[in-house]
Amino acid sequence: MQISAPGKLLAALTILIVVLAITFQFFKRSSPDSSMAVSLPTNSITKNTYHFQPIPVPRPQELDAVGNPKIPREKVEAWLAKHNRDATSLLAAFRALGDTNYLNEAATNFPSNPQVELAVLSRDEFPEDRRKWLDLFKNSSPSNSLANYLSAQNYFENGNPDAAVQELQAASGKLQFDAFLTESRLDEENLYLSSGYSQLDADKESFHGTFQEYNTGELQTYDHLGVEIGDLQKQYLDSGNVNSAANLAQMGMTFANQLQIGDSGKYFVNQLIGIAIENEVMLQLDPNTSYDFLDGQTPGQIIAQYKEQKAAFRELSQNFQAVQPYLTDSEVLGYQEREKIYGQVSAMQWVVQQHPPSASQSGQQ
Repeated sequence: MQISAPGKLLAALTILIVVLAITFQFFKRSSPDSSMAVSLPTNSITKNTYHFQPIPVPRPQELDAVGNPKIPREKVEAWLAKHNRDATSLLAAFRALGDTNYLNEAATNFPSNPQVELAVLSRDEFPEDRRKWLDLFKNSSPSNSLANYLSAQNYFENGNPDAAVQELQAASGKLQFDAFLTESRLDEENLYLSSGYSQLDADKESFHGTFQEYNTGELQTYDHLGVEIGDLQKQYLDSGNVNSAANLAQMGMTFANQLQIGDSGKYFVNQLIGIAIENEVMLQLDPNTSYDFLDGQTPGQIIAQYKEQKAAFRELSQNFQAVQPYLTDSEVLGYQEREKIYGQVSAMQWVVQQHPPSASQSGQQ
């Protein structure tokens, strides 16, 4: 039985919302003067829409238009001067203040910088020139498959599935997938540290700034692309083109895998999005037919493995949430450092290990 696109992604979205809420609550705990809420799923979830947009919560200091804390502009300008207003410093200033003048300055002065190009695309700063910026990103990052995936989604959106499939094929042949998440966080963290923030608060604010943009930019595109791949698979199957459907499923699996490994795979949200995309493309295939690109397994077996992964993630999230009230500042710092080096899943596991549940706590769960 075919399941509608919203139904296929709803379970993964529910876990995703929980994870994002827990993560932002964790950073809230490390600094009581600021926080970030996450909206809950609604009955209005539609085919190509995620409903986990961060909702800024007022803080004592002045806020910009999107809820980011304002560092005094003179401190930002001093930091920019120290860094010769280079591309990465301008992007950090843009994320910290939410001031697109810094993004536009970076786009004007450094149009061949891949981090600038991705920021422009993520923000959709120049929608009428999106194809131009996609081509710039592809040219400046020939080994980065992310450029091809963003291009593929744009072709799907504009009714050109053949060009989209060509981009998916090109992306499948590349090993690198880089959204510059860690670099962006570290650059913004340095800006906050130079402005007098503590390490705890600088890390929290840099996480907020980077993922506010990521949640509403790349993650939306990944979702849309996964759904478009599934829809095209169904079209192939409806016309009897089983081989093309299987080939497209393999490309979808490669896309999901690239989200889940390397620097991108350090972030829990990318693990969950990857699972959702894999589940999407598997659901279009015969659940009882084995495929070479699945190492002889059937889609039904793969989907069962996804359910186990999601259950494990859900348990880890619940345990992580349960121990947060008991963390010391040093443990929060330990989490933050491990997250950057080993990834969020490993860091969350470390936190839970520091606070094994007591018998009384186990009885309450």
